[in-house]
Amino acid sequence: MRSELIEFFRFGRNDTGMLRTDDRYLQARGNEPVREVHIPIDHGDFLAKIDNLRYAVEHDSDRRQESLDELAALVSEVLGPCAERGEPVQIDLVTNAAELSALPFELAEGPGRRPIFAVSEPPVVLTRRVRLGASGPRRLWWSHPRVLFAAASPAGAGDPVPLVAHRKALREALNPWSEPLPVPGMADPPRDVDRMLTVIERAGLSTIREAALAAVREGRPYTHLHVLAHGCEVGTRHKPAFGVALFDDDGKSVARVTPGQLREALRPIEPGFVVVTLAVCDGGNEQNSVSGGGSIAHELHGAGVPVVVASQFPLTFAGSRIFTESFYRRLLAGRDVRLALHDARSRLHQEGAETAHDWASMVGYVQLPEDYQDRLYEVAMKAEWASLHTAQRWSDRLVHEGITDPKAYDTVADLLGQRIESLTGYVEGEVAEPAVAARLENLGLLGSAQKRLAELAFRRARLAGSDRDAWLATAREELERARHWYQQGFTENLSHHWHGVQALSLEAALTGRIARVGQWYAAREAAELDDDLWRAASLAEVLLLSPMAGQQRTVAGAEEQLAELVRRVRAQTPEAPFPIDSTIRQLERYAGWWTTGHGYFPGAAGDLAEDAGQLLRRLRELAADH
Repeated sequence: MRSELIEFFRFGRNDTGMLRTDDRYLQARGNEPVREVHIPIDHGDFLAKIDNLRYAVEHDSDRRQESLDELAALVSEVLGPCAERGEPVQIDLVTNAAELSALPFELAEGPGRRPIFAVSEPPVVLTRRVRLGASGPRRLWWSHPRVLFAAASPAGAGDPVPLVAHRKALREALNPWSEPLPVPGMADPPRDVDRMLTVIERAGLSTIREAALAAVREGRPYTHLHVLAHGCEVGTRHKPAFGVALFDDDGKSVARVTPGQLREALRPIEPGFVVVTLAVCDGGNEQNSVSGGGSIAHELHGAGVPVVVASQFPLTFAGSRIFTESFYRRLLAGRDVRLALHDARSRLHQEGAETAHDWASMVGYVQLPEDYQDRLYEVAMKAEWASLHTAQRWSDRLVHEGITDPKAYDTVADLLGQRIESLTGYVEGEVAEPAVAARLENLGLLGSAQKRLAELAFRRARLAGSDRDAWLATAREELERARHWYQQGFTENLSHHWHGVQALSLEAALTGRIARVGQWYAAREAAELDDDLWRAASLAEVLLLSPMAGQQRTVAGAEEQLAELVRRVRAQTPEAPFPIDSTIRQLERYAGWWTTGHGYFPGAAGDLAEDAGQLLRRLRELAADH
């Protein structure tokens, strides 16, 4: 996404100010010449128009629409043209003067008086920013999410907030990171989201701070804070300001929290939140520009939170729910935060009959790290991995629990296919360019996923009637694709012995031989030079494959490597024997699936079922002994 900076300047104090007709400002926009901008409205008239957008004020829809139209024309004139460019564009807006921060630039229009930031395609996204030079080091972008959901609806603050709807939206957004998904014919165990989502139903400053500090102490800090509460007035007659209504320390009475109090409560938390969303009326309201004092969003962003999203007007319950669903579903799937914001605004605009002008109300303060694209790739990949592992776990359950419902196989195969299709985009084309190391790992994941899908097809063939041959053919096709991904990874980096061994195993099973013996030696050498947990597993399998490469049968040597595998795993990760379980699953394929009876190892003197069965029995014995 291309970013275009637009910044406004004027002389004098920037923390206070009021709009006056014909006051002059300087606008710096990208590489364009600096231009002079005039304000076409006085502060009193501006506040009157803004007041017509408050849901609590009695006015008819025509009056509201008139104010929206007039404000849209005003901010479009001040901001300047923002046309669609044929590619996603971020308008990075810095309004140093307080009175300009109060302007609802999100209403700006493009050609044809279309609300450019709500309906543009490709997206034109408006984000705001506070210069953070004095706020210390910038926080790293998150790579694995943990969300703190703080809700509060104390008596007297307003109608009960939609806690259930927001919790549901956050849980569903975390689906890629949790398990399982519903599958016909299979029991649906509880989803594992508690480690990623904490809900405080009667939130106050102290409970939010204590929960965040406790997470830091346990080494799993929260990355996202979502606040659902009523906004409230916290200023005086002469210095109006908006805050948030939380619970007091007694957990019963209301605490009218100022922006500064929330900022100071979160400041000691290090590492702090990277994303804060405020489903709070007026959480982004900057209208108190005359006497100074920023909104909650402005204060948190100025204190160093990279991304803060809030509402600059009152927010409908329906709008808060739609925003939370849309924004977090895309963000936690690894989508660019700017595009996630645009998607949420677009959906609010589409459903305007229910959410009024909530689409224009949403403001996003965004300051991204310099390596954001790389970090974004990492997040997207981890979300894809988590989803893929969920589908693979379902695949394992089908195989190992003796499920015989064909619909269950079809559903899981579809899930795996979707994940494979999505993951393929991260190893091919432009999206794969930012992170070479991650791409190589993805090749192995794709190979593993295709192999799981092939196994599902093989098992599904046993349940099929006239479709049996088609399912068996699908199994072979998926193995060929798996071989392609493994071979590509090994070719690009010969030190990746796991890619190499898996490519060799599939070549042997599908063709009956290992044509290039040098690759067998290369995989063996790479494994011998490595020192990770998978070293012994690779060596055991490459020795099992010896006859296919024209070498002597060395089952005894493979057994020694399996003993080394068990020893290493038990010494390093006794509670997570995944390498052992994975090796057992691979040996089972040789023993019961990749056999000459099922059409594998064509043209060879025989298959490896007997040797694999011997190794499988020995590995199970070793695992049981430990």
